[in-house]
Amino acid sequence: MKKMPDKASPRRGDLSLLSTVVPGLDLPMKLRAEKTKRTIARKGERQPSPPQQRDYVKEKQLAMEKSVDRIVMLREERDSGVLGEEIIKLAQALILCTLPYRPTKERQIVRTARLSDGSKLTVTFSAALNDIEMPYGADRDLMAWLFDKAINSETSFVPIRSANEYFRETGKSRSGDRVKDLAGRLRRLSGLVIGIERPRENSSQTIVLPMIAASHLPHSLTLLELPTGQTSLPGLENPFGIQLEERFFQDIKRHHVAIPRKLWLELQGNKGGAILKDILTFFVYRCYSAQHESVIPWHGLREQFPQDDTNTGRLKQNVKKAVKQLRLLWPEVKIDVLKEGVWVAKAATQLLPDDPTRKRVRRLGRETVDDSPGM
Repeated sequence: MKKMPDKASPRRGDLSLLSTVVPGLDLPMKLRAEKTKRTIARKGERQPSPPQQRDYVKEKQLAMEKSVDRIVMLREERDSGVLGEEIIKLAQALILCTLPYRPTKERQIVRTARLSDGSKLTVTFSAALNDIEMPYGADRDLMAWLFDKAINSETSFVPIRSANEYFRETGKSRSGDRVKDLAGRLRRLSGLVIGIERPRENSSQTIVLPMIAASHLPHSLTLLELPTGQTSLPGLENPFGIQLEERFFQDIKRHHVAIPRKLWLELQGNKGGAILKDILTFFVYRCYSAQHESVIPWHGLREQFPQDDTNTGRLKQNVKKAVKQLRLLWPEVKIDVLKEGVWVAKAATQLLPDDPTRKRVRRLGRETVDDSPGM
């Protein structure tokens, strides 16, 4: 009689029914192998794709196109007369001679600018307070904002009601990092001493003064968020703010340059950074005040806008960008880049028309004794 196979016995090759279990696991060998394959497959599916390489040339081109579009919009506002409705008043000496562009350990920096008559304006920046470094980079935006508010209010005290006030008026969005940066900028400016040497026809004028005579600010700028109408914290007699040194305030009030506020805000977001902004602002001023043609030599521009990188051609690149953008905004401007430097001449039509009601009148005479408020 043929013996029937035992039902409990596994068929040959049917490993799924093996009772042998891999030590330490509760799955038969074949099931373990299948699970391992599925796990590897899932990991392969979850594996992130390799990062795509950035196209810096394309990004640069797109940024330039957006910048050109914004300048064209400003041109349309200029043609319609809207651009001149709001202006910002900048200290003339700090347009001609600029702060450093990057952090520096130097405690004193000297800048010189050659004026159209061949004379030189010299500005010396000094960090006067211990352990507070020299202002740099975007600190110039805060400085310009303080000067403009002081000149417009005709008082050397600038109340700072909230950090939001600065961000709103300079076109910046608020964030925790920016509030922290603002506190650092105020601290650096509080220790800045500025010396200005101006040539006169038969003499020279020198002024050496701290920019800020006193400041009253809380340790945290978040405490500046006060209820509407309240200018100080309960129990404090004086409002929060910055007190500019009075003689320094009178100097910038007498020697300042007005440019369209929208143009100033556009330059803050410019891809070229602080140096391109400084160069373009200087060209606006120089082309506005030009009474005859002249050439600003390259060595003079290098003294004015010293480069802190190893690319020796960076200055010429930024100058060409500034000239291109200025021509878009102001087609009648007379400015060109030459081998010897930058040629400027008197434009037949000004960027903004004269407006005696706003004390914006283009005066004749030497730039060094021009007491007009600029544009």
